[in-house]
Amino acid sequence: MERMEKLRVLLVQLPVPASPALNTPLAAGYLKAYAEARSLDAEIAILPRAIADDAGDAALVEAIVAHAPHVLGLSLYTWNSERALAIAARARQRLPGLIVIAGGPEVQPDNAWVLEHPALDVAVVGEGEQTFAELLERLSTGVPTSALAGTPGTLIRGAGGLIAGPERVALSDLAVIPSPYLAGHLELVPDGMQLVEVSRWCPYSCSFCLYGRAMGPRLGNRYFGLERVLAEVAWGKARGVRTVHFVEANLNLVPIFWPLMRALADLNADRQITFYAELRGEHLSDSVVEALDAANVRVVEVGLQTANPAALRAARRRTDLAKWAAGTRRLYTRGIEVLLDVILGLPADDTTGIAETLAFLDRERLGPYDTFMLQVLPGTLVRREAPDFGLVFQDRPPYFVLATDRLSFDELRRLRRELKLGAGLDPDTLDGAPRPRPLALACHTSEESGQHGIIHRVLLDDRTTPPTAEHLAAHVDVLLPAEALERHTETIAEWIAANPATVIDLYLLAGSAAPPAAALQNWRATLPFTPGYLDRVAITTRETPEPAFARVSPRLFLVLPWSSQAEPADFAGVAEVIWRYDLAPGETLPLGAWRAAGGAGIWLHPPPGVSADERDALFAEARAWASTTGQILFEA
Repeated sequence: MERMEKLRVLLVQLPVPASPALNTPLAAGYLKAYAEARSLDAEIAILPRAIADDAGDAALVEAIVAHAPHVLGLSLYTWNSERALAIAARARQRLPGLIVIAGGPEVQPDNAWVLEHPALDVAVVGEGEQTFAELLERLSTGVPTSALAGTPGTLIRGAGGLIAGPERVALSDLAVIPSPYLAGHLELVPDGMQLVEVSRWCPYSCSFCLYGRAMGPRLGNRYFGLERVLAEVAWGKARGVRTVHFVEANLNLVPIFWPLMRALADLNADRQITFYAELRGEHLSDSVVEALDAANVRVVEVGLQTANPAALRAARRRTDLAKWAAGTRRLYTRGIEVLLDVILGLPADDTTGIAETLAFLDRERLGPYDTFMLQVLPGTLVRREAPDFGLVFQDRPPYFVLATDRLSFDELRRLRRELKLGAGLDPDTLDGAPRPRPLALACHTSEESGQHGIIHRVLLDDRTTPPTAEHLAAHVDVLLPAEALERHTETIAEWIAANPATVIDLYLLAGSAAPPAAALQNWRATLPFTPGYLDRVAITTRETPEPAFARVSPRLFLVLPWSSQAEPADFAGVAEVIWRYDLAPGETLPLGAWRAAGGAGIWLHPPPGVSADERDALFAEARAWASTTGQILFEA
């Protein structure tokens, strides 16, 4: 049946909860640019970042419904796949006939929970531009979803199960994809990061990696031309971009590396832009590092993962450790920040191998480093080989390893904690979760909102009507007197039910008598709960691997006067204590006493009547203290 109106398509990419400013929907931009270059009869929109990055679940559903698309396209990554599919399911209840198409790294033939999700109609496997354009071309004629079965690069739900189309042959020349930046399809946000893709290729085949670009050792035309890359960087610079991340696994190995570095040294002579890149450490000669420095490449990833030869072999990771270490040290001489990773739970690794990795770092004068649990990602070789190495892992994102044939869950947790502490990192910090906001307690109205009326700060009291769930952000600060908690339980429960992925930071303003920890724990247990990505990241806080999650939100913060006799340790695992400190006139900051008191941080109130300069000086000193102690400074 012929479609009577133009096909409306909405593309959505949701952010990492901790880093919404980095959520550039590059894949969506490519899909739109490629499809429009083929003059398809469709209106393709990308959900504005002010909504995608900031809105809670209910607000996202409302935004999708307001667009009234015929097709909803989702870019699925480990950090957003559960949330995006749940939101799509809710949108379809409001939009009968909505077709949901999903692509991205999460869409793999061995990722059953995604492929079997009731919200999903069409799964796009691998590189998506050609497949997506072909799907839209056919849908624009009015054919039903069932008629799409057999489209190359797809898995489509049929009456008898999933119907796989032939493998999609990747584009032989990336030049046919117009730049989504230069075409005006992508927007950047203040303090955000511009992603500039260089190639879709990697000559390596590490078993744990899923770049979607392992096209074998031959590069061919699987890289974007020099003029294109430079034009995108210049486009960003003209719009005030300060950080560019080259999306490339081996920047110093691609053919355009040398002309790119020379051109960037001129284009970025004022060093307005800081570049972020991934490099192969073995190929970092003096001249390469000098070129990186001249272009102002200031932050680089060089991997490592392990220095255990057995684990390197099992993971198919070809690393010449001596050359890699020598190249990495050259980066230090130019003041380039180096991000080193140690992965726990790799095949064939054990406590002895991990000790050797740490000894290698020390011996080669390398560091600092960070520690991560192995993610047994769908589509990777390590997942297919998991039985061979006794890998037990989460069946949902982030797919953390829970045990191996050489390391128990308890040993993995212990090693992670030891390595984090050894690197000077807080092992209790939840990777991927938003940090508490320093201005969370500086709430002077009943609610504070941003663009599109999305609310991120609420003061609950008995004089105002609380906002409804569809106006809340993905990260909300809620302040209320501790004694009023029970009176507002129903409202908070409604918010959580409508926004299961929202992180609510609940600040309980208490007097000198703190509420009992057990009462707070029991209260939190009564609230609705749907486990999600962050709850599974939090498995490292549990003592046992079952269930493979730990509830993250709402996060409880107990705000107590400095005179309170409460002990932060009494609230461990229930609430974080924040001390309200009212500084007396002429008093110096009692930094030692603050540190000895423990807790999550200090809510500093300067003396009344201090000048702006005096206030700035006080907070500068307090911020410096907070940065060295790991505590949070809340500003009045």
